[in-house]
Amino acid sequence: MVPFLFLSTIAIAVTVLALARAPWGQFRDTGFQHVFFGACVAVFFIWQLRVGILPAVPMHFLCLTTLTLMFGVPLAIIAAAILTGAMCVTGAEGWQSWPGSFLALGVVPILLTRLMLLASQRYLPPNPFIYIFVVAFFGAAAAMLAAMAVNSLLLLGLEQMSLLQLRQSYLSVLPLMMFPEAFINGLIVTGLVVFRPEWIPSFDDEVYLKS
Repeated sequence: MVPFLFLSTIAIAVTVLALARAPWGQFRDTGFQHVFFGACVAVFFIWQLRVGILPAVPMHFLCLTTLTLMFGVPLAIIAAAILTGAMCVTGAEGWQSWPGSFLALGVVPILLTRLMLLASQRYLPPNPFIYIFVVAFFGAAAAMLAAMAVNSLLLLGLEQMSLLQLRQSYLSVLPLMMFPEAFINGLIVTGLVVFRPEWIPSFDDEVYLKS
């Protein structure tokens, strides 16, 4: 009970902070509203495609790297809270798992994607291929790895799985999840950069093209 309350407190605090820092003025544009909620619905259906050897601990693609690059950290965190809550509402997951899922599978990959973006901007040349392959492709794979690692620690800490179960089932699927996660995010980001650059403001033409 105590770990659940602790994780719930952190999850609620992170959500409140994201709500406070979110750029709500952008929602005055109905086009932005459609893009944001449409992206959330699309990712929700992707989350329904779940795999896993143990039924109690399913895995799914995240696609939060794309949401982070499209909307920024605060709105991506809000989207992750909505998505993890929707998974509980539909019965795909129990409410007792919401805090851990939100933090491990939501906040962690979002923050790692942001760090990858900042690191690429600081240490790598401003090239669109750097943005697509390093931030979107490899960033998504790293985000999946970090999310699964943190979630594994939570499962062990909450004694929901043993180390042997993690090694034989949960972690054995991880390498098979990382490449598709990277491919999906890389493909979507590439399409947005080419066809809908206004939907992905983290790709700045002045930085990646004209420089």
